[in-house]
Amino acid sequence: MDAMAVIGPVVSTASTVLAIGSKVAQVGAQRDVGRAQQAGYEQQAQQAELKGRSEAIAYKQQGSEALQRLNETLAAIIARAGAGGVDPTSGSAATMQMFAVSEGGREAALSKDNAALALGEAYTQSGIYRSAGSTAMKSANVSAVASLGEAAYMAGKLS
Repeated sequence: MDAMAVIGPVVSTASTVLAIGSKVAQVGAQRDVGRAQQAGYEQQAQQAELKGRSEAIAYKQQGSEALQRLNETLAAIIARAGAGGVDPTSGSAATMQMFAVSEGGREAALSKDNAALALGEAYTQSGIYRSAGSTAMKSANVSAVASLGEAAYMAGKLS
């Protein structure tokens, strides 16, 4: 019997077994990549939420400052009216107070709306990141199953 006739099938079988082992190892690597991608997207989602909460706090602070300025403005109007001998609850003093309340209230409401928008945008963005992470993991699982299928097919050819 020729030595090449014996060695040829052995080498072919060994390379097939090696290819099967490689496919099985690839399964774990594909799942690890999927988990890493999912973790990266989760981190981005958490950062988006943190940024949104931070922006919302800044907007709420602006609203608080607007109300504080409103109080200072009202106090100044009342003090000036009283110092000038004018009734602070009627006439132009009352009109100025109503205008100040209107503007201060509008500014505070705008800040509140901006805070809600910042949070809403942050949660929407974090949802997009989490969805991308889930998709990455599902894709890795599908690739892993495909690699296992290829390994099983190769193993079936050995039989």
